[in-house]
Amino acid sequence: MKINIKKTLLTVLLSLQFITAFGQTKKDKIIFLTDFYENFLQKVKTDNKSVDSIYKENIQNPIYDKHFKESEYALIVNDFFASPIKNTSELTKSIHRITTNKETINTKITGALKKSRQNIINDSLTIYIIPVNPNNKAVITAMNGIMGLTAGSKQIILTIEPDIAGWENMLEYAVAHEFNHAYWTNINFGKSAKWTLLDYLVFEGRGDYFAHLLYPNVIAPWTKALTESQKSDLWNKIKPNLQSEDISYHMEVMFGSKHYPVWGGYALGYDIVLTALTGNENIKPGSWTNLDSDKILGKSKYK
Repeated sequence: MKINIKKTLLTVLLSLQFITAFGQTKKDKIIFLTDFYENFLQKVKTDNKSVDSIYKENIQNPIYDKHFKESEYALIVNDFFASPIKNTSELTKSIHRITTNKETINTKITGALKKSRQNIINDSLTIYIIPVNPNNKAVITAMNGIMGLTAGSKQIILTIEPDIAGWENMLEYAVAHEFNHAYWTNINFGKSAKWTLLDYLVFEGRGDYFAHLLYPNVIAPWTKALTESQKSDLWNKIKPNLQSEDISYHMEVMFGSKHYPVWGGYALGYDIVLTALTGNENIKPGSWTNLDSDKILGKSKYK
């Protein structure tokens, strides 16, 4: 009996060592949510309700209720799924392309999780795959076929459009980027009631810095959206408002508006983190990811 116990303990210990060494965990899940979208397409053909109502009843509400209502960023996720889909023909094609590339998607995600865990220790994650809303095709094209959203410390949503060249490499980059967000969320969510513009800038900058660290040859267009002169201009414009908690203002700065350049906040946030950590490569990702945003800013060139 004692021998059996010892063998069992040895097996467990070896398994744990294997997981640590190779960065994988058997608890990771990759869930394709295309069934919800296929059900929506069927309902549109037979239901007399408006397409918007059918979308909400068959995609937005059931996906949110089943998977995300307990997530740290539940409200953001609900908003993310709020835009109804009108172009069912294009949606059908997008679903087909995801299904056709399912094996590649699984392989790329698994590899990126493994690589990420070699740099940051994080628990198991669930990755959800959805097709692109045809209304957002131009946006996702500009992002090389992938759009990521961290739903919380355990969940990442990836919109994938395999019709766009370069999507495979960007998929790996996106997983690493969102992995960093999930890790930060696991450690830091709820520690402060405030969420400032500076927090947002550094949050995204850390995600991109981590992803570039792992995939240096992948070009993320949003990190290069501004010239040096434009970064300086944007910094001077937003510097007085770094402690703003106005979410609508945050979105303008990060994504662009008539007053701010497209992806300006992402490019600036990445440069803040990049200049803060250049020359400090001895600081491990698990450490600098958890540095307060004001400390990151203090180490950067932005004063």
